[in-house]
Amino acid sequence: MVVRVPAADTLLIDCYAAAAGFILREVPMALLHPHRVFKTALDVTAEALGTMGVRALLLDIDGTLAEKHAPEPPPAIIAWAEGLKKNGISLFILSNNRHPQRVRRFGELLGCGFIYLARKPRKKGFARALDALGCAPGQAALLGDQIFTDMLGARRCGLYALRVESLDTGLWYFGLRRFFKKPFLQPKE
Repeated sequence: MVVRVPAADTLLIDCYAAAAGFILREVPMALLHPHRVFKTALDVTAEALGTMGVRALLLDIDGTLAEKHAPEPPPAIIAWAEGLKKNGISLFILSNNRHPQRVRRFGELLGCGFIYLARKPRKKGFARALDALGCAPGQAALLGDQIFTDMLGARRCGLYALRVESLDTGLWYFGLRRFFKKPFLQPKE
């Protein structure tokens, strides 16, 4: 058995075990940091996105727009999405959620396309979403709450990585998850 120690600026992580088949990969730690952090999705404005040159926003659902088991987005999120669209920001849901009916419902209520079971941080879902939007990676951002799926996937694909505080604080594993994410919670260019 050979044990290899990663370089100081990398981290050995299981890149979304279910999607990657439990392949352990070496990931540069800079890819785990968001570009910007917001308290909630409602704090992300068209003006803030415009200053980054973003014209398309990919959206995570669980923990970002709504709690994990919410059947549809809250009215405030629907109004927020309408405001972004009125200001020229295209929206697209990119979710690892495995329930197509739930993701479809979010897409219908937010008036945008969607991909369920996207297998973030894999690049394929990001590429499909960008193709659907007709957008280059440098003109897009992903809004999510997870470091090892949302931030890593967005940065790997050249998108702006925007993190919000997770709405899923009541889950039994939240404290453990937060412990592992703590070094990567702050923005890094």
